[in-house]
Amino acid sequence: MEKEKSKVMVRDIQTESILFECEIEDSEKAYQFAAQMEEMGLDIEVIVPTLTETLSTSLGLSTQQRRTYKESLDAEIEDHEGSCCFEKSDKDIVH
Repeated sequence: MEKEKSKVMVRDIQTESILFECEIEDSEKAYQFAAQMEEMGLDIEVIVPTLTETLSTSLGLSTQQRRTYKESLDAEIEDHEGSCCFEKSDKDIVH
């Protein structure tokens, strides 16, 4: 059984429709497609899976296991407030 792979997606922001989808290895195609859509006047975004998402997918975690893993990582990062890897700016928290 082949594992599910994370995909890079190009989405129309207004309609939230997925206009293009490809493997991470082919992400350049998504950016090229996005540029073409922007030239046509569409307001789009390129959604690239995070390291956490790709790791969870490659490990074959269920949806609930993925959610739990992400929550544990978020909690771990929040526990490091004030450490060398945590910087709070006026606008955003940068990890």
